[in-house]
Amino acid sequence: MSEQEDVIVAKRAGFCPGVKRAIDKVLELEASGHFPVYTIGPLIHNKQVTDMLAAKKISAIEKPQEAKDKNGVLVIRAHGITPEFQKEVESCGMKVVDATCPLVKHAQNVIAQFAAKGYHTIIVGDAHHAEVIGLMGYTQGKGMVVSGPQEAQHLPYFDKVNVVSQTTQKESVFFETAEEIKKHADICQVSNTICQPTKDRQKETIELAQSADLVIVVGGKHSANTARLALLCKALSSAVQHVETEAELDENLIHHAKKIFITAGASTPSWVIDRVAERVKTLRAD
Repeated sequence: MSEQEDVIVAKRAGFCPGVKRAIDKVLELEASGHFPVYTIGPLIHNKQVTDMLAAKKISAIEKPQEAKDKNGVLVIRAHGITPEFQKEVESCGMKVVDATCPLVKHAQNVIAQFAAKGYHTIIVGDAHHAEVIGLMGYTQGKGMVVSGPQEAQHLPYFDKVNVVSQTTQKESVFFETAEEIKKHADICQVSNTICQPTKDRQKETIELAQSADLVIVVGGKHSANTARLALLCKALSSAVQHVETEAELDENLIHHAKKIFITAGASTPSWVIDRVAERVKTLRAD
């Protein structure tokens, strides 16, 4: 944690290990210069990173057929994909590199393990998120997604169900939802698949945000984990601003806050966080 004039930057802000691994992999492939690099879908939900990759001619495509150069390499993004789509990708004849986050892989394996035993799967998360779409592919057609305990109230009754989480879910929401789901099943297996980096980030945020007059959350506006982080902060601090870059900072809020806490989502690069922090310190020095 860095600190200067009551401006604190979260130690765990920015890239989680899974995202860093995926970014490093595509940059390594691009630097080799042997073939064009394609990612299956945007590698991560951060415009600054996707713009950087596009400048290096690393292209995001939705399916292998869209690759213009069949001598290129396909990279499966950190969020993972369904097993059916993975088979399609791996049988397309192009070189394939799987950059699925190992912790997402763990969630996929947990789902597959219990699905093979006849369990229904309930995923606590965002049904439209790439990771959750991939996880649903492992449920053997017996999966459902709920966003929280309110939606879980409307679930049917199950003989046996396995409750898992999108890896970046807020932990309190997961456990509250699991408690509700227990009312809807004879046997309820609760598998906490929230990744450790997310747990650590949430713990640090809770500790530091509640003592700040202003919390600045840095990250993509379309990033689910960053949005959840901002929502968590709004319950802890009187003033919260979610920005993608330093250009969006509210100078009035910065000038009037005695203590500022800066954190960031798992898909936010360190250089963007650094620019925000430097701009905040510059404004406070004026």
